[in-house]
Amino acid sequence: MDRRLRRQPAEVEGTKGEWRVDPAALEADDFEGRTAFLSPFDRLIHNRGRAEELFDFEYTLEMYKPAADRRWGYFALPILHNDQLIGKLDATADRKASVLCVNAIHQDVPFTRRTSKSVQTELGNLAQWLGLELA
Repeated sequence: MDRRLRRQPAEVEGTKGEWRVDPAALEADDFEGRTAFLSPFDRLIHNRGRAEELFDFEYTLEMYKPAADRRWGYFALPILHNDQLIGKLDATADRKASVLCVNAIHQDVPFTRRTSKSVQTELGNLAQWLGLELA
């Protein structure tokens, strides 16, 4: 059966509008979060208004803004930690130097030591996946 047909109406506390949920997701009790850098085009944040309403996460892709007007960087990546959007990563792949340069990590909420460690681990994974050294 098509997954879209199995979606059921749901209410999300503190929000308005109609929401839909896969019943299997409600039954699952084995959620194990992790830290990940999302694409600015990821479906989780594609609808910027909904991301702000659900996660209190303000985000704008700033590559078309003049450099002086950018708050988070040219192509900042949203940071997902467990079930929360917690910040943005401004990093650049310098292919000539074979390094991933981290320009800034913007914390929307203060990171705990454990969160910082998870973000650093994910940075290492990203650099490795890109075939670069972490600068």
